[in-house]
Amino acid sequence: MLVSCGVDIVSVKRVERLLDKYGERFIRKVFPEGIDYCFKKRKGELAGCIAARFALKEAVIKAFASIGKRISFKDIVICGGGSHLTLKVKNFEDLKLLTSISHEKEYAVAIVNVLQKN
Repeated sequence: MLVSCGVDIVSVKRVERLLDKYGERFIRKVFPEGIDYCFKKRKGELAGCIAARFALKEAVIKAFASIGKRISFKDIVICGGGSHLTLKVKNFEDLKLLTSISHEKEYAVAIVNVLQKN
């Protein structure tokens, strides 16, 4: 059963500016689990990859907020990438999350559907 959904869009340029200004500090704050997958991308694709994962975390936060649950970036763990991307939210293992992310030049977008496990 669908419990909630969330969507977010992020400017890739904004992420580039954050990376330029804060570098590793930004990555550690938003992605404490690491984002090794993004660093394996070709030069020029890094910001788009990070922006898509940033959008996914924002979409999850929005989905949980709509059902009265407060979570932070650190509660959301994104592992892998491509078709092997997995997402976990600490303390909410009873929920299933279906996600989709995409990025193209200027923008990255993500959507998450939160389902109740049977």
